[in-house]
Amino acid sequence: MSADNRLIDILRKAEDFLTKKGIPSPRLEAQLIFAYFLGLKRIELFTQPDRPLVPAELETLRNALVQKSQGMPTAQLLGHKDFYGRSFKVTADVLIPRPETEELVEQALKEMPKPGQIADAGAGTGCIGITLAIETQAPTLVLLDISPAALSVATENARALLDQTVTTVTALEADFTQGGLRLKEPVDLFISNPPYVLSDEYADLDRTVREFEPRLALVADDFESLHKQLIACVMENLKSGGLFALETHPAKTTEVAAWAREAGFARVEIRNDLAARPHFLFAWKGC
Repeated sequence: MSADNRLIDILRKAEDFLTKKGIPSPRLEAQLIFAYFLGLKRIELFTQPDRPLVPAELETLRNALVQKSQGMPTAQLLGHKDFYGRSFKVTADVLIPRPETEELVEQALKEMPKPGQIADAGAGTGCIGITLAIETQAPTLVLLDISPAALSVATENARALLDQTVTTVTALEADFTQGGLRLKEPVDLFISNPPYVLSDEYADLDRTVREFEPRLALVADDFESLHKQLIACVMENLKSGGLFALETHPAKTTEVAAWAREAGFARVEIRNDLAARPHFLFAWKGC
């Protein structure tokens, strides 16, 4: 058999190509790409090393590797990203789910002893709200986003992951910064990972983030106004005794906590992520 088209040999060439292009973790990235586009599990790349690749497969892999070498995030290349053990559709219209957001979900779950109504503002893929709804068997979930394209992704993910559950999902195209947003019913948990990158930080973000993920979902051009409007929206739509859970800028959490107290939240806590950064805010509305 010719080595020109053996799976294992092509895989090794792909690893070398990504290494030369300076792609982090080139071996892992090559394996993820090959497994996805060949319809295999990663382990199967090595249990069938002599599998010949046909010209169409070689062309597909070549195109994918070129896109990866140009900085495209693997999640966008493959069209999905795992979050809290589940696969979520990802497009260029949404932020790619990140590990620290899983920490926000984990901490929120500890504060939810029983199912309740959930709202996820700035939903993107919907990974936060959908995960919480599944884990708590929430009766209702509202997914809010200003972007119709992002809301379409969130809706598709909700349909795929919540179809056989007890949760009723409402997708709402809305801008909480404009004020006056009223949900049909107040919720028990209002959770959000809104834009919080500061304007002067954007140029310093990794090129793959700047070029491939939506600026609208990343940058808070007016950080204070955005967060104060979000807090006001939460106060308007949260039940008495309800919880507001927020992922925000670690350097700004103290200010956000002060704004939450000024808005009338009865108890406000700043919590660290696993890297010991004050990344999360938890606030309870008084009874």
